[in-house]
Amino acid sequence: MKRTILLAACVLFAVAALAGSVAWALQQQGGEGREGGGMDPAMMAKWTEFMTPGPAHEVLNQKIGKWSMVVKAFEPGAAEPTESTATTEAKWILGGRYVEDHTEGSFMGMPFRGMGLTGYDNLKKKYVGMWIDNMGTGLLLAEGDYDAATKTFTYASQGPDVMAGEYVPMRSVEKIISADHWIMQMFQPGPDGEEYMSMEMHYTRQK
Repeated sequence: MKRTILLAACVLFAVAALAGSVAWALQQQGGEGREGGGMDPAMMAKWTEFMTPGPAHEVLNQKIGKWSMVVKAFEPGAAEPTESTATTEAKWILGGRYVEDHTEGSFMGMPFRGMGLTGYDNLKKKYVGMWIDNMGTGLLLAEGDYDAATKTFTYASQGPDVMAGEYVPMRSVEKIISADHWIMQMFQPGPDGEEYMSMEMHYTRQK
C-alpha cells in the first residue's frame, strides 16, 4: 500500500511538473500558444529532443541484466574490509529512458534492500542517478559523465555522515571491465578530511 501511494505521488508530481513546464513555455510565447491552440512547432521540436532517448542512453545497456555482487566496505585505519554478497537486477523502464535496479543482500548481518534509477539528462548533458535503501531515510542524488575511452562513469553526489550529522561530498566511479563484469567504487572524506575509498562492489553477470 505504501509503495502504491508513493508511486501515485510520483506520477502526480511528474504530471504537475510537465504541465507547469508547458504552461511556463506558453507564457514565454505571450499567451495561449499558437492560434487555435497547440504547442508551437519550435517548442515541440525542443521538447521532443529533451524526451527522446539517444546514444548516451544506449551506453547504459552495459548494466542491464542480473548480477551477482561482492561488496567490500572499508573503514579508515582498518586492516581488512568487511565483505558481503548481494544480487541486483537492472532493466529499462519508461521506454528506455531510465535504468531501474533492485539490489538484495545483507550488510553487517542485517538484510539489505535498495533500488536505484539511472538515466541521461538530455538538457544537462549529464548522467543522473538516484539511490534509496533500507539503511537510511534520504535520497542519494548523483550527476556524472562517461569516458568512452576507459568505459568509466564518474559521479559526484552528497552522502550521509551520520556521526557528523550532515551530508558530505561523495564520488563514485563505475568501470566496465567486460560484458560480464564491472566495478563500482565509492569515495568519501575520512575523519582527517582526506578522501578514502569506502566501498568497492564487483558485479558479475549471472549465467
